[in-house]
Amino acid sequence: GAMHGYGPAAAAAGGMGGAAAAAQQQQQQPPQQPQGPPPHITMATADVAQVPADQKPILGTLNNLYSACMPLANTPARKREMDDNGRRLGGLFWKLNAGQVSSHVVQKLLQMCAALDAGNWPAAQHVQVELTASDWDECGVWLTALKRLIKIRQSMG
Repeated sequence: GAMHGYGPAAAAAGGMGGAAAAAQQQQQQPPQQPQGPPPHITMATADVAQVPADQKPILGTLNNLYSACMPLANTPARKREMDDNGRRLGGLFWKLNAGQVSSHVVQKLLQMCAALDAGNWPAAQHVQVELTASDWDECGVWLTALKRLIKIRQSMG
């Protein structure tokens, strides 16, 4: 029959046929959502229209943190690092918007942001360290930026 080679038997038999056919099928039907943030995203360009209301404070706090650290980006190296931080956090904003951040991570972020809002840098740092230990795979990209920014912010007193 015309379907020959695509049945469950062919897939079970292994071989490149089944996998290649599946891969081809996936290419023809792009997933509804892109898998990750676009390259060159920033906090300013990330779409946050779909971020749930209870998570919106995270955006505000992190934007404030970033803005507060910006004046210290007074050398080319620091400016590059701030650009990098902005890209990393832009990716976090994108993921929040896409509903791709685990709920327990969101809770930690809300904790961290409450500490940041209160000017409690050690508490914010503590949450960052906890997340680094528990959820590095999911959060590593933007935790790196938060770690740097909290450190800069702390140094400003």
